[in-house]
Amino acid sequence: MVVPATVTTAGSAAAAYDACGVVSAKPTGGTWTCTFVDNFDGRRLDTSKWVVGNSASSGFTIGSTCYVSGTGVNVSWGTLQLTVTKKAPFLCKTPAGALTATFTGGGVSTWGKFAQTYGRFEARMKFPGRQTAGLHSNFWMNPKQLAYGAWPASGEIDVAEWFSRVADRLYPSLHYTGRTTADTGWNCVVGAQDVYHTYAVEWSATKMDFIYDGQLCFSRSWAPTGLAAPAPFDQPFTVALVAGANAGFETGRVSTTYVDYVKAWS
Repeated sequence: MVVPATVTTAGSAAAAYDACGVVSAKPTGGTWTCTFVDNFDGRRLDTSKWVVGNSASSGFTIGSTCYVSGTGVNVSWGTLQLTVTKKAPFLCKTPAGALTATFTGGGVSTWGKFAQTYGRFEARMKFPGRQTAGLHSNFWMNPKQLAYGAWPASGEIDVAEWFSRVADRLYPSLHYTGRTTADTGWNCVVGAQDVYHTYAVEWSATKMDFIYDGQLCFSRSWAPTGLAAPAPFDQPFTVALVAGANAGFETGRVSTTYVDYVKAWS
């Protein structure tokens, strides 16, 4: 936990700061306390905070995308860069066996490094400017442990899910009984994706508010089957940032999602 410091500037009232920046008020009263921050100011990924996606160990893939340790992830100029690259077909190793892939992607997760129940989680990101089908990037949160069973029973929080075929909007979603229409925000239009936008979720025991560029775009209270709320969203969740592609991405061959920062508060 970071203890706020009070800073006074000429012509302004004293303001409280912590590692995440200016301390701000919670909607329910009190102030948010910074619990995680990465501004990607170094020359390489901070491995005390992040694990690089690797399909060989995790089994995770997106579409035709394989995650290979040492590829697709770079930190420079104050940004995390997650890059998708078109390849000749190759065998992607997973714990369940090899599958054919045609892309390498970039992904990082706080798995084993940071997890939290409830709070505010935020990332400032720039998705590619491409406006035709093929690319798929995400700001996700996943359970630290499968307390209620395999996906989707233990939950998944999609803070901002982006598809290039509908490039002007993002999709916030909760998954816990599968994919249901009511658990997804369908009208979160943010405009051009070759500029930075800020995506956040404020997660309490009763609802999640998804806030894009400072505006509430979707709010959802969940109703699990066979469980009592707030389950399954009463457990620590990790943060993941992922870029991938499928067979629709043929031109350009290389595409990058940029992340300016990731922050969390309790």
